[in-house]
Amino acid sequence: MDVRLIRWPAARAQLDELRAAGVPRLVVVDGDVVPPPPIDELEDWVRLPADQADVRVRVDTLAERARGKAFPRLSPEGVLRHAGVCVALSPVEHRLVDALIARFGAVVSRHDLMDAAWPDERPPRNALDVHISRLRRRLGDLDLVVTTVRGRGYLLDSLSENGQQVAANG
Repeated sequence: MDVRLIRWPAARAQLDELRAAGVPRLVVVDGDVVPPPPIDELEDWVRLPADQADVRVRVDTLAERARGKAFPRLSPEGVLRHAGVCVALSPVEHRLVDALIARFGAVVSRHDLMDAAWPDERPPRNALDVHISRLRRRLGDLDLVVTTVRGRGYLLDSLSENGQQVAANG
């Protein structure tokens, strides 16, 4: 998979577009400018002047990550895209999926999901379970699965071609 090189801060708009499209990218940072914080595993940065060998290693690493995992993408409007399929999410589902994608393939605690879904209130204890159950049904066609990790929280991951869960992040 091709990794795009993006000049920072000159190509800020292009970086936003590539992030939204889930394209792997290496941000090339000018001089003493503060680099943007990477938003996912498909982004890294290097400061100019950069050694060519350093750039090559970072590009190769990003390409390998992109080959190994297809990341779901969530639009600001709440449309989740993965495996060529998309689904519109409710506002609460949007916030839950946003938190799960931020740690794609890793466990997100119930507490963190509650804070993400309901930042200004505390719903009944079973509200999270109800929304996770609904979310699981919505994700059925997207080749994604939400797994309960007993006593720890929930994990969002991809399914393989034969319907088995893919081991993510090791």
